[in-house]
Amino acid sequence: MKMLLKYDVNIQKTLILLFVVTLFTVMAMGQDFILIVLIIEFFLIAIFQYSLNLIKFNSKKYVQTDSRKVYIFLSTYVVIGFLTWLCLISLDIRDNSGNIKDIFELMMMSWLFLSPILMIQSLLISFFDFKNTHSNHLNHENT
Repeated sequence: MKMLLKYDVNIQKTLILLFVVTLFTVMAMGQDFILIVLIIEFFLIAIFQYSLNLIKFNSKKYVQTDSRKVYIFLSTYVVIGFLTWLCLISLDIRDNSGNIKDIFELMMMSWLFLSPILMIQSLLISFFDFKNTHSNHLNHENT
């Protein structure tokens, strides 16, 4: 786990770069297979970033910045909403009035808006953690 946390910035940069390259490939080629790969990459990035940030959020080693707290709040909103939506789909719950459908359409629009912001915010948080952890490590070596 420590090794994963040590290299999380590099892993995130690599995953996001791969996602961007795949996105441009989809736009250029428009093939369904590449679109499926893009979706899989998106969820891999989301799972990786959310898991790492939850670990860091619950660790005393990492500074509890406002940015980290906002990230955890917003990403948890997305994760819980997405899982609820998946449950409703899998249970095939009927919504004759359309209220649930309207709510989830609004939530999905917010997910589309929040997802790139959360990806970038997570990367910035990891840069901060790396810089902060690295500088603390150097300070301990000099004393």
